[in-house]
Amino acid sequence: MGLGILMTQRARLTCHVGRGHAASPAKATTLFRQPAILACFAYFAVATTAATGLQTFSPAALNTAFDVPLALATSAVTALLLGGAAGIVAGGFLAARTTRHDRVAAIGLAVAAALLVVITFAGSSVAWVLPLFAAAGFASGATGPSRDMIVRTATPDGATGRVYGFVYSGLDLGAAVGPVWFGFMLDHRQGNAIFLAAAACFVVAIATVMQVRRSRIAHAT
Repeated sequence: MGLGILMTQRARLTCHVGRGHAASPAKATTLFRQPAILACFAYFAVATTAATGLQTFSPAALNTAFDVPLALATSAVTALLLGGAAGIVAGGFLAARTTRHDRVAAIGLAVAAALLVVITFAGSSVAWVLPLFAAAGFASGATGPSRDMIVRTATPDGATGRVYGFVYSGLDLGAAVGPVWFGFMLDHRQGNAIFLAAAACFVVAIATVMQVRRSRIAHAT
């Protein structure tokens, strides 16, 4: 159906980007070295490292470190993902009502990190598993729309495709690094450290968000 809509409206889909101004490799390299762009790339890399580790290794970590039944531990990932989906919806409304997207992202990541620390020290009671994971997923998911707006505001005119392609490749880096790092901790019976490591990644992501804002202010002045 989507293809049909595009076909019927193809006359309206005109490109307003200037043509004949292909960027040279040297210009692309200069663009990617800008502090704000590098900070956005780092944000995606470290945040995805945490998300991949949590989604992949939380059930095993909960089971080995806290003796949480495997069925409930697996349900915790479901709660994390459902909370994240709800957070994205709420974050979209929030992003539309503020210009301080860096603050929204920082607060959401801070809340998610704090909840992961609580998970680490909550003990062996199973009552905390689902609500804490759902809340952590909601907090981190709510940062998604603001995260995309941060990248948009950091992107120079005429460089959207290059910047988004470069920045979003941080997702692939984080998805590659996360399983190796978290899996190493699990192999060494450090299941509880998995949640602290994810929290640390979120804290580093907060620093990258703040760096994007500082870089933009410095560039404007």
